[in-house]
Amino acid sequence: MRLVFGFPWYVGPDDSLFPLYFDHMLYYGALRERSLWRDRLGAEAFQEHLKHLPPLDEINSVGGLGDPTPEDWERLGKVEIVIINISRMSLVGLARELLVKNALDLNADYLFCWDSDMSFRHDTFLRLWRHDKPVVGALAFTSREPVYPVITRTFKRWDRVNGMVMVGSEPVYDYPKDQLVGNAEVSGELAIGGGVVLYNMDVFKKVPQPWFYSTGTGEDWYFSTRCAEHGVPRFIDTSVKTRHRLHAPAWSDEEYYWDSRKNRHSEYVALAKRFGITVRDLSVPEGGAA
Repeated sequence: MRLVFGFPWYVGPDDSLFPLYFDHMLYYGALRERSLWRDRLGAEAFQEHLKHLPPLDEINSVGGLGDPTPEDWERLGKVEIVIINISRMSLVGLARELLVKNALDLNADYLFCWDSDMSFRHDTFLRLWRHDKPVVGALAFTSREPVYPVITRTFKRWDRVNGMVMVGSEPVYDYPKDQLVGNAEVSGELAIGGGVVLYNMDVFKKVPQPWFYSTGTGEDWYFSTRCAEHGVPRFIDTSVKTRHRLHAPAWSDEEYYWDSRKNRHSEYVALAKRFGITVRDLSVPEGGAA
């Protein structure tokens, strides 16, 4: 299997998500390494050898759920991993187009994309891949309040302003939980977000360009409608959970400063020490013992 990781990132992961990114790189690096061992040792000897190794995702402490089964290893074969990072691209639709073009040039089997503000477990790829579907995403939610699932039902409607049939959509607030969800489960054409999605590369050979196009409604929504036009089903596994970092603004001002001085005194002590000075502990009343 040739697996491409596609990162359509304007900026990379922040401090809260950077460690997770490295954890994933360690996990997938180990997955590839073990696939090479299997190729060299043979299936039977490899399975015996695995008994003496720790779980692949031990670092994530989920009890080996990210470890392939013998059947998975057979289907995975020798894993090749390529990372394509389209950074500093403000046009996300164009970034995704470039990811697909490069993945096609590399003769990739799968394209696994995730956004830089998403958190998910190591076993996510395997769980999505086992469905053997053209397009399958993990359950994600919006990053702005009020939060709702990024699961959309699309439909065609007559637009009186433009005098033509156009595609409309509505969120599926009460989504089917912990199952594979497709058109039938949402009673319409399913559109999914692009937060954490696995694509079989055959999709992009069946659906002509453009695949992702930002029309003001989102390039991921557009891709789903393109798939619908060409008979390519989309799915979302609502048992595969993710977390989406909220876009909640934080502001530094005088009130924030004095609150920080009072509640995070040890941090200011460490900072002041760098300058060879001391700082008063505001959590202790004036005249009281520090």
